[in-house]
Amino acid sequence: MHWHILGAGAIGGLFAARLGLAGIDVSLLLRSPQRREQLKQQANRLSLQDGDRVEEVPVSAELIDDQGPISHLLVTTKAYDSAAAMESIASRLQPGAQILLLQNGYGHQQQIAQTFANWPLWAGITTSGVRRLAPFQLKLAGEGETRIGPLNQAAALCGALPDGWHRLKHRVIATDIERALWQKLAINAAINPLTALLDRPNGDLLEAQYRPQLTALCQEIEAVASACGQSLFDNPLLDQVLKIAEDTAENRSSMLEDFSAGRRTEIDQITGFICAEADRHGLETPVNRELLNAVVYRQGRA
Repeated sequence: MHWHILGAGAIGGLFAARLGLAGIDVSLLLRSPQRREQLKQQANRLSLQDGDRVEEVPVSAELIDDQGPISHLLVTTKAYDSAAAMESIASRLQPGAQILLLQNGYGHQQQIAQTFANWPLWAGITTSGVRRLAPFQLKLAGEGETRIGPLNQAAALCGALPDGWHRLKHRVIATDIERALWQKLAINAAINPLTALLDRPNGDLLEAQYRPQLTALCQEIEAVASACGQSLFDNPLLDQVLKIAEDTAENRSSMLEDFSAGRRTEIDQITGFICAEADRHGLETPVNRELLNAVVYRQGRA
């Protein structure tokens, strides 16, 4: 068993390290010889800091344009890069190759499932937090858990989890992935745009001054989910968001990290999806729309 990681950023690197620590062979798929040289300068090792402990995990690297076969593929690219990234390695996929999509947002998973219908395909979400300190040097910000479920019948026939994932020391749960994707989407839509625009960590959303906006935001998201036939949580979304903000108080959302690094955000696949579904069902979402426009405007100026 050999897993290739497409999307060697913070989350891709974290799970490359977790797979490697479980004794599974891992290769990072890199875009350029310069990135491969950076890894070589670190003796082909990923560095993962967890509190006072630092793990040095051996990994190999290949260029996306290389020709070797791929039997197991983890995709951790940004959601907006998914289709192009998958197309770039499609010719390398072996028949029956297992594919796991571990990304934010919603909608692109179903599009990829249609395009790659002949391959076993899973989707997953994770509540792990991780920061990239330097190329191939990571700091764990929260252990979290990862939930995975099959997106097509080919995956369901293989099992609840892709090969090897039961061996991770990290908590991995087989789940109803459709509901899990909506839950992660709702949490991201509530936390990410606000923290990015405020330039503040998750825990700051607990301040009373943000409660009216956060309450209205969550109510809009719940209304859209309900119109789409999705039940989110057993308790109100606002309660869930406040708990996560408290549990991850020091964490910076991925959208805030993207802003800080001058990268494009996943706003279109998160809040943009919520607004598009609202339009489709004739719902008004003024708070979400305001956040969407503000993030799009700001990243357009970056």
